[in-house]
Amino acid sequence: MNAARVLVVDDNPANLKLASRVLECDGYIVDQAATAEDALERIRQQAPDLILMDIELPGMDGLTLTRALKADPATRTIPVVALTAYAMTGDEKRALDSGCDGYLTKPLSTRTLAAKVAEYIRGRWPRTAARILVVEDVPLELKLARVVLTTAGYEVVEAETGERAVVVMQEKPPDLVLLDVRLPGIHGAALIQQIRQDPATSKIPIIVLTSYPEDWTPLQASAAGCTAYYSKPIDADRLLAHIETIVGPGRPPERHEEKTPR
Repeated sequence: MNAARVLVVDDNPANLKLASRVLECDGYIVDQAATAEDALERIRQQAPDLILMDIELPGMDGLTLTRALKADPATRTIPVVALTAYAMTGDEKRALDSGCDGYLTKPLSTRTLAAKVAEYIRGRWPRTAARILVVEDVPLELKLARVVLTTAGYEVVEAETGERAVVVMQEKPPDLVLLDVRLPGIHGAALIQQIRQDPATSKIPIIVLTSYPEDWTPLQASAAGCTAYYSKPIDADRLLAHIETIVGPGRPPERHEEKTPR
């Protein structure tokens, strides 16, 4: 499963750049369009998981485009979130009446934008839990990762060495890899290179975890093709939020209804 794809439609270059940069930093794939016509072409090439739609566009405006998308069976389920610089009475109603699934006012908040996008996308992800491979040789760290991820609803598979990780991925490629860099045997950097060179695993997102940032820097990780980089100790909430932007949320916990005694 790949990272979520967001199409940002805005004719203002500064707004387009800001929204794109914020979302890309949180792991989203971002496409850009400055007009409704550009947006339609992007959607034909590859449908996004969500559209951030500026209301005021040159030519066909954003609400007209939204109505067209919602009338087409091929695109009607794509969430559309309206963007407007004019927080006037009635704007939200106009947006929702046109088929928008939400409404955000400019200037966009760089602190909350990614979280809001995740909320709208959440309903589109398959409810099958993503499969996450945790590669970690420290038993306590491995157990902690397992508890955090399974509690969040993800399927977890484990490997204590890079060699074992290769075997696990050959049996069934995971949706994401959480990788400790300092491993016995094959080093994490070499394992990443091997993953990226194999066509069957080359697109799998990799999040690097390390207690030794001086050994392997974020720049080196990025150059190797890693999706994200975290220094230990890990902020579990932050990591889970980032994972959700990449593979979607885990399965919601099952609810067991208590039977009332008769």
